[in-house]
This record gives sequence, C-alpha cells and structure tokens, in this order.
Amino acid sequence: MGSKGCPCVNAIDTLASLSERHCELPNGEIGIRLTISDHQCVPFSYGSSQCLQHDLIYDPGCDVDRAGKRVIEEYCVRPWCYVDVAMCKSESHERVFRSPDFPRNSAVDLYYSYTTCNSTADDWLEAEKGMDYAGDHPFGGVSIDAAIPMYVYPMMYKRDSNEEVLITTGDEFHNDNIPYEGIYINHAKNIQELSRGDIQNITFTHKSQVSSLLHPQSSFTASIQDIEDGLVDMAVGPFWVTGKRLSMTSFTIPVVLDKTYLVIPRPGTQDKFSDQIKKVLAPFTPGLWILLVGIIFCTALLSVWFTDRSAEAMNQNQNDRRMSLQGNIAKKRRRKRAYARLVLDSCLQKGLFFCSAGVEQDENASLPSKLLLFGFGFFILISVSAYVANLAAFLTLSTIDSVSSMEGAVAAGMTICAHPAVKVELEIAWPDAKFYFELDDFYVMLEHFDSGICPVMAIGYEDTILDLVFLAKLCERDLVYSDSVVAEIPLAFPIRADLASGFSYWMHKGERSGVTLQTSKDEYTQEKTCDVHFSKVDTESSEYDKIGVKNMMFPVLFFGTCTVLAVIMQIEYICQSRRGRESLVGTWSTLNLVTDVPETNGTTSWAKRRVSTKEEEDEEK
Repeated sequence: MGSKGCPCVNAIDTLASLSERHCELPNGEIGIRLTISDHQCVPFSYGSSQCLQHDLIYDPGCDVDRAGKRVIEEYCVRPWCYVDVAMCKSESHERVFRSPDFPRNSAVDLYYSYTTCNSTADDWLEAEKGMDYAGDHPFGGVSIDAAIPMYVYPMMYKRDSNEEVLITTGDEFHNDNIPYEGIYINHAKNIQELSRGDIQNITFTHKSQVSSLLHPQSSFTASIQDIEDGLVDMAVGPFWVTGKRLSMTSFTIPVVLDKTYLVIPRPGTQDKFSDQIKKVLAPFTPGLWILLVGIIFCTALLSVWFTDRSAEAMNQNQNDRRMSLQGNIAKKRRRKRAYARLVLDSCLQKGLFFCSAGVEQDENASLPSKLLLFGFGFFILISVSAYVANLAAFLTLSTIDSVSSMEGAVAAGMTICAHPAVKVELEIAWPDAKFYFELDDFYVMLEHFDSGICPVMAIGYEDTILDLVFLAKLCERDLVYSDSVVAEIPLAFPIRADLASGFSYWMHKGERSGVTLQTSKDEYTQEKTCDVHFSKVDTESSEYDKIGVKNMMFPVLFFGTCTVLAVIMQIEYICQSRRGRESLVGTWSTLNLVTDVPETNGTTSWAKRRVSTKEEEDEEK
C-alpha cells in the first residue's frame, strides 16, 4: 500500500484510457504498450494499488523463464508502485519520479516511487539510461525546415555541376534541389538519425532574400529573421548567441564555445641597442631605479657631512682672532668648489659600492659614518640579490616589435575590425577599444586590413579555423591568431521556442553517445597551411638560453664610456699641473675645505690661497 504519507494509487483506468497504446498480452487479454519496444506490453494493473515487483511479474524483459543463463537486471526484483504525487510532496519524505513512459504533452500524469515500498530506485535509474521510451521522443516524429545562411567551407556549402566546391553564393544558393554539404549539415543529420524517428526529416533550405534586406550586415541574423517570421523552423550553422538574437528567437544548448581572438601581423623580435638597454633596466621598475639613485645620492651627501673637518678649522680661526691684538688676520670660509668636488667623488664611491655589492671598511671612520654605511650595506645586499636573480631572464628575453594583445591594441588606440553581430558584447567587454564594425564577411575585414583601416582584427576562431581559403589569405599577409582572447561567445542553433527543448535533448544525448560536432569535423581531412598561431610563450626565455655578446652590449658600452671620461680627466689634470695651475680633477678625495680670505685692519693684505692635498698636509704635520 506504500507509506502513510505517500500511498500507492490505482492507475488501471488511466492506462486503459490510452487506446492508441493498447496491445495484446500473451494470454490474449488487452494490455498497454509502455515503450516503443513491441515486447513491452503489460496489463492495466501494472504498477497499481500496491507495492509489488511489477517488473518481475509483468515485464517480459524480466521474465526468468526467458532469461535462461542470462542474469536479469537488479531493478526487476525491486518493489514499487504509482503514487499520489501531491500527497507525497506535502506529507512525506519519499522520493517520487515522473514516469518516463508518458511525455508531458500526453495529458497523462503518472508518478512512481520505490522508497514508499521500502526499496531503492538506484538500479532502475541506472537501467533507465540505456532504454528507449515513448517519453524519449519529445517530438513524436516532426519534420523540420532549416535555413542555411551562407557558404562557409567546409562548414556548409554546395557543389557546382563539375563537383567543385562553391565558396560564394550564386543562383544555385536559392535552388533547394542542389543539396547542402558540410560539417554542420552532417552534424544535424547525425542528430536526426540518433532520434530514431522522433525527428523524421530535416529539410535544408536557403534564407529568404527579404531578410537580407532587413539585416544587410549579417546573413546569419537574416536567417534568424526567417525563424521569427515563421518561414523556417530553425537555422543550421555556427550562430553566435547574442542578446539581440535571443530577443528574436530561442536557441538550442551550445554546440561549442567560440573564442574570438585578436588577429595581428606576425610579430618579430628586435635586437636593437635601445632594446638591450631596456633589458638591463627591466628587472626593476622606473620608480625603484629613482629610489636607488636617491638613496645613493643621500648616502653620498651624508658621508661628506660626517667626514667634514672644516668646522674645527673655523673654530680655530675664531680663537686666533681673539688672541691677536693687531695685524691683519685672515678669515676662513668654506670652499664651495671643494664641497661640490667631494660630493661628486662620494657619489661615485657609493655608486661603486652598490655595483660591487659591498662597502669599504674604514676603522678610523666616525660612529655616524659606520652606522650610515651599515644601513647602506644591508640595502645593497637585498637590492643586488634581487636584481641579479632576475637579470639573466630579461637579458635572454626576445622583444616583440608589435602589439600582440588586446590590452596593447586598446592602449595604442588601434582600430580593430570586428563582426557587427557581436557589437554589443565587444563594446561591453572593451569599452575603451576603437572598433570598426562592417559587413559580417571576414574576407571584407582582410580588405580593410589591406587598405590600412584596421591594423588588427577580432575574428571568431570556430568560424574561420576550418576555412582553408581564409587561412591561406592569412598566410599571404603573414597574419596570425594571437593568444589574446577578445570574447568568448557560445555557438548554438537558432530554433523555434516549441522545438528548442526537444532538439536540445537529442543534442545532449548525442554528446553522451559520441555524436558531437567534433565527430563531424573529423570526417574532413584538414590540409596543411602555414602556422597561423602565435603565443607570447614562444618569445619567453628558457633557463637553458645562453647569454651572448649582444646581451652585454650596454654594460660594455657603459664601461667604455667611463673609461674614456676617466682618461680625458687624467689628461686634463696633467696639462693643468704642467702649467702650474690648480685642478680639482686629479686631486685626492681629501681636500682643504676652507680658504683664507683677507680681513682689512687699516691696510689690506691678502692671505695666500692654497689647496693642500693629502700628501701636503702630511708633510706639514
């Protein structure tokens, strides 16, 4: 009887009312055929009123006598019954299923449950996947008229009288006596065959001429217009599912997810000297380089300040003036040129420390100087380690000489040719991009590329990758699909709303049975063309790449420049020394930072200005 909250019901009258399904039982009585299979003839009491092993008792497929040595299915011994679905849903926790023997449009609503009979439906559900039911035929034998939007070889095309493939439409396009061929045509036919009569026939026809006037930019959208106008039931081909098209008609489940890639001129690599300079600087950002230079300069200034002894000389000068009662006493002042010279020298020294990844040890340095260099040394340790760790990869990295990504094209303000059918989708995804939408023919985009209107293009991969003629034209222009995805849009068949679910059902079942678009593609042998793919990965360096002379051109030139400047400075110093003139270029880094200036006391006398090198100061001491 079933559980209290989900009782079994009597379905005899319901089954007996289906006269179109009546059949004769082995005992001569009238029964009902539940499925398409002729042997599935059961009595009207099948599944009614009580929990029984109805399949074992009534189903010929579970007949033990006929089974012989064959092991019967496990579901055959599971008790079940038809139940009151409304009561089961509201007053119990029993699991209830709609009977697959009767489609929803058959006006028969029968539901069954195994758990109400203290059983399980798992075995039945597993066996059900491989069975053929009347409910497995949602159309009940329908004929479908399908429009073909245009020729796209090898997806959909016709042949002329000489059996040559036609790639442009002519008068024959409107002649339905000439059959269509192609990948999408075969896929639709395979789905029809899989339905085993549920889809009796698919008649392929052309789109109407008036729809082309309404949608001159897209023959695919024009075919959808024919569906909306009731001229055809569906359209076959690689149709993008867009917002505009969804407002016109329904679609099946997606056939494939189409990626629109940025098509660009094949990038080359550049090895100019300026590129080598950029590679040397590439491990750090410009902001970090500015910070490094700032820290080096700051350290140099503080080092000069911490080693400045001119304050002692100035104090000594003040004491001498107080002790002197007469005569002209020379007043001392700081020498700005000497300070500038020492700052420059200190900057070069600290830069040398940084490049050599170390600091000079000076035991006689003051405590502030030691503390300053301790912090500077730690900064050098981390900075140089990070720089060296990344430098090798950047030196061997090839530099692409053109835009290779959608982000780069947008930043450069390039005009991008794109398909008008996906205008809304592309403008939403890339609001700052400069798109150019023209006719839906990708061949027209190539003409725009040749005329300079569009240096790059956004082209659907699924639409073109099998088109050998289009691929050949890409090869002629040395164009490639980059790995930059502009948009991802599903491809599906536009179809009448009342047919969408049923056709999608057979497409889904086909995927489980191996009837897919890819199986139709495999029937067409793809001829070899040039490589029309490009990826940034191809330009990335490997850990096994060797560093050559060209990678070291900037360091070599930098060293050469420093050497030339050093030689020029030394020659200038020698020339000045021979003429008996003072020069700050070749002197040591320890200079007399103050100089005597005259102080008038009745008469004017000038103290002799002199600059003492470190050696001269040692001699005076």
